[in-house]
Amino acid sequence: MNKRKKLTEIQAAFEQEEHDETTSTSETTPAEIEEVKDDSLSASLQLPKKSNRKIRFTLDLEKPLDDRLTKAANKLNRSKAELVRFSLERLLDELESEWKN
Repeated sequence: MNKRKKLTEIQAAFEQEEHDETTSTSETTPAEIEEVKDDSLSASLQLPKKSNRKIRFTLDLEKPLDDRLTKAANKLNRSKAELVRFSLERLLDELESEWKN
């Protein structure tokens, strides 16, 4: 009576989840874009999530930073991973914009 899942079952579930993520992209409607008129973080987080293929990335945070991230994620009803991805994307957009000039 082994209750552990077989590797093939885990892999099939993972592949199905990955397929679901790539096929169920949410489009931002013009009304939603119009609703978010400023470029604030809070306003930007109200837009629908982008769904792209993801890779695993490990990050070590100091406890105080993790506490702040957890608090923000809870307050915004988002995952910590979503907030990190969002923040990293904004940082890279800003850096790339500076590098062009």
